[in-house]
Amino acid sequence: MTAPFNLTDDSVVVIIGTGAGGGVLANELAQKGVSVVALEAGGRYLPDDYINDEWDSFGQLAWLDGRTTSGDWRVANDFSGLPAWIVKAVGGTTTHWAGASLRFQDHEWKAKTNYGEVKGANLLD
Repeated sequence: MTAPFNLTDDSVVVIIGTGAGGGVLANELAQKGVSVVALEAGGRYLPDDYINDEWDSFGQLAWLDGRTTSGDWRVANDFSGLPAWIVKAVGGTTTHWAGASLRFQDHEWKAKTNYGEVKGANLLD
């Protein structure tokens, strides 16, 4: 939900980024009644908006803006303009992780049935 805020109101918490950290923090503070503004560089994608192709999806979600890098890590030195799987969208890189993380298979929900008793373990279904 969006609401107007007075720019001089120092009781409002401003959070930059809506990924795993910023999104959770914004929600927790809002649930406690704190006024929160979350700033996000990317757009908000709904389920039908996502491209179901790895490379096309990379182009849709990745932070492709020019960036500067520093440090002694080889990639930073040799490929300073290389895009990374840092998602520029509401939800941040957790958006990518949610789509890429493996889901439990049916047999994994029934470990005790499938594997029987295992000494020293307390398997459950």
